[in-house]
Amino acid sequence: MRLGLAIMLHTAVLKRAGIAAFLAIVVTGCSDNNASFSISEKTRSLIPEAQAGIAESPGVVTLLDQKFGTPQTLKAWMKLPVQWGGAAAKVEVFAADGGDAKVKFTAEEGQTFPEKAGFVNVVTGAGAGRTFSVSSWDAATGEAVLTGLDGGSLAAGDICSIDGGSTIQSGRVLYMRHCSHCHGTAGDGNGPTAQYLYPRPRDYRHGVFKFTSTNDMSKVSRDDLLRVLRYGIPGTYMPSFLLMKDEELTAIVEYVRFLSMRGEFERKLVNELASDFSEDAVESRLKDEQRSDIVGELAKFLAEDLPGVVDGIGAELEETWVAADTEEARIIPSVPRVPDSDESRRRGRELYLSKTLNCADCHGIDGAGNGPQTMVYEKNPVTNVPYNEPGLHDVWDNLNQPRNLHTGIFRGGRRPIDLFCRIHAGIKGSRMPSFKNTPHEDIWHIVNYVLSIPFESEPGATGVAAAPAAAPDAAAAPAAGE
Repeated sequence: MRLGLAIMLHTAVLKRAGIAAFLAIVVTGCSDNNASFSISEKTRSLIPEAQAGIAESPGVVTLLDQKFGTPQTLKAWMKLPVQWGGAAAKVEVFAADGGDAKVKFTAEEGQTFPEKAGFVNVVTGAGAGRTFSVSSWDAATGEAVLTGLDGGSLAAGDICSIDGGSTIQSGRVLYMRHCSHCHGTAGDGNGPTAQYLYPRPRDYRHGVFKFTSTNDMSKVSRDDLLRVLRYGIPGTYMPSFLLMKDEELTAIVEYVRFLSMRGEFERKLVNELASDFSEDAVESRLKDEQRSDIVGELAKFLAEDLPGVVDGIGAELEETWVAADTEEARIIPSVPRVPDSDESRRRGRELYLSKTLNCADCHGIDGAGNGPQTMVYEKNPVTNVPYNEPGLHDVWDNLNQPRNLHTGIFRGGRRPIDLFCRIHAGIKGSRMPSFKNTPHEDIWHIVNYVLSIPFESEPGATGVAAAPAAAPDAAAAPAAGE
């Protein structure tokens, strides 16, 4: 079938002109005609007017379509820090020859020509909205031969998009082929095979990924997501895609980030509306108010306040996701790894059992993952209702028991630096907390102890031979984002 991608360009020129243009980019790809982005239960909990909107004012579902589109027709909200692919450029020289044209483009500020180009979309000028095929392309000079032109469809000074959206488009096709059967079309962790898997596939819509090399307050980095694609997640059904090309993995990463930002946008938008305009809230308000008055209040909010809310959410998403790829977000130990020794392991076990860190409360005294917290009936933090089974739960409401350290299987990677990151930042979305205020030397002692546990002659023994060294970096699965 034919897939579409609408790219909204905000180049420097377009911003100065106050223009926001949507481009329809159509390429051949494989997809399910009926594939759609699911909406969350929280969105469905809103009254219909809050979901769909009133008159000219969009609601949550309408805004999701306006900003992100559908699987068949993606839309790029350029406020978001996603590498969409392609480049914006100005027509410098145009010479038509029948249905073909020789064109020289000049890249807009901050843009880089793609190495390959298959199509050009016209953004401004008489041909705005049209798409032309590229039969010849030179990335070094910006010179191209376009086919299928007619008189007046392109002129010097026009702004065009060269291969606009090619990365996200490729990522979408690869994701649907390799990832959606587990993670779902919308990244909700509810693909057709998900119900048979334990642990459940990640639901990206929270914007939370468990295993990162970033600090406890930061999002997952692109490198973290690339690592999990390359090496998989040991002990789960997440496989390694090490044989895929780098550009394919990069495209999937950008599409996963796109889905995650879409989910976050939806959650934050619903949170602005739920307290007053959910079905439950409206039912309660009807004891003292008329429904028409409530809908009128909603209409005013959608028309006057929601645009500012949307801009604020977009700015927040931009800031937090950009920050995740900065040096400031990375976990960098202040001291080198403490050499593995019996003394270091003993110190690590002391810290493991200490009241300050109290690792045994979850992982158990001997590290078997059977601490007393695994027998407690937790309450759902949203509903305040106890879960049906004892044990620890994650933000996705899945039972998420502490790791049995005797197995030597560490889902975020088994290099010493991987375990350092797990202790320093915690495991995001789970009950594993951050111990970032613990001296880094002490964290290394704990790492040495934890790595020795699978080789202990008896629980708590420290006089055993040193654990085998971790595999070389190139072969070991590094700290990874899920």
